[in-house]
Amino acid sequence: MNRFWHRYLKPLIDTAQPHQLIEIGADRGWNTRNILTYCRQTGARADIIDPAPQASLHQVLADFGPAEYRYHPLKSVAAIPQLDTPDLALIDGDHNWATVYSELTLLQARAEQQNLPPPIVLGHDVAWPYARRDMYYNPDDLDASQKHAHAYMGMLPGVNELVEQGMNGVLANALHEGGPRNGVLTAYEDYIESSGIDYTFRKLPFFNGLGILVPAARMTPRLQALIDSFFTAESLQEACMAIEADSMHLRAILTQTESCLTRRTAALERAREAIDLQRQRILELERLLAARASTPA
Repeated sequence: MNRFWHRYLKPLIDTAQPHQLIEIGADRGWNTRNILTYCRQTGARADIIDPAPQASLHQVLADFGPAEYRYHPLKSVAAIPQLDTPDLALIDGDHNWATVYSELTLLQARAEQQNLPPPIVLGHDVAWPYARRDMYYNPDDLDASQKHAHAYMGMLPGVNELVEQGMNGVLANALHEGGPRNGVLTAYEDYIESSGIDYTFRKLPFFNGLGILVPAARMTPRLQALIDSFFTAESLQEACMAIEADSMHLRAILTQTESCLTRRTAALERAREAIDLQRQRILELERLLAARASTPA
């Protein structure tokens, strides 16, 4: 989600000027640092929610203090009911329908308890691969009725079934893409339909997708103009350039990796040839020794 920060997330946050934020799914803390820097500069405060972050998150948190954040090592569905309603929530946690739908519903319920409008939500993974396919970091966290049949196999664009060689094969992915209650984008759509709230929802379909969900009560002309600006021809052209740069970077890494594998394969072949040659010499020496041993003195 941090790839959206400079061009999209930071302008959205600067325009909305939230005093209370929630980050669901901090992971390595890349975006957390950005959020807490905003909090330090503006006097805002963030609740950081992640039950199993990378170690680097704690290094990020150590650079800030209680004036900027509270950290909750809880699952989002357990943490949200305990917290004050945020002005803005960033959601990048478990990428499945049941979790995201629950997060959105709980945020609305907490807001209603405090007589406040629901927060602005900036949500990741509303595009491929998890827009229409569930993923479970820990499938056992969900009841059978909340999850789809899944396997630790990869995904390819345009391929419904999971494959042996594909993206995110180390994670539990739903066996099939699409259908009811499957995927992050589906969760947003179902929530909006059932919420009874007047929402604006826009989607940036690259870098795995960014969903921008704004209740009418929190929309302003400046915020609406900013969101609209993301979808102009000029802005989308700049997005294409960023995507191309990202793609070229990945292709460069892939080329470097392939070159490294080619060199190592060639070195392995040379080592095997040297070993075979030494084996042949050893066999020749063994035959010579055996011949001498059998020759009378």
